[in-house]
Amino acid sequence: MPVRVLVTITAPSAAAAEATVAARVEHCRHVEAEEEGCLQYEIFRSAQHPNRWVLCELWASKAIYDKHWRLQQEREKLDPPKPPPPPQPGEQPRRSIVEFYVQDVFANVGGVWMPADEAERSETVRWPG
Repeated sequence: MPVRVLVTITAPSAAAAEATVAARVEHCRHVEAEEEGCLQYEIFRSAQHPNRWVLCELWASKAIYDKHWRLQQEREKLDPPKPPPPPQPGEQPRRSIVEFYVQDVFANVGGVWMPADEAERSETVRWPG
């Protein structure tokens, strides 16, 4: 099953976010184009919160994501990332939130969205269709 990874970064300032996003765009292109099983690897900057950006990843499987993560760690050993600059007076420190989701296929069953695989269905979540 595909795996979705969302990494939300809140930078100390809009300028810090802009610099980070600009520096990461080429890396995103490289990963998406060259790593096996990478279905999406993009960076988005919030229009409402200019100091926030999100890395949105989609991998073909958990095993493929694990392979990517090992490769990423090997790259960082050879070329360690520069630590972000410390916040300026009055700025908040950089914060990160990482979320992992296993993708599931849903179907509209009797007007309710449920997992397409009957064995995965639950009565606790029922969304009207």
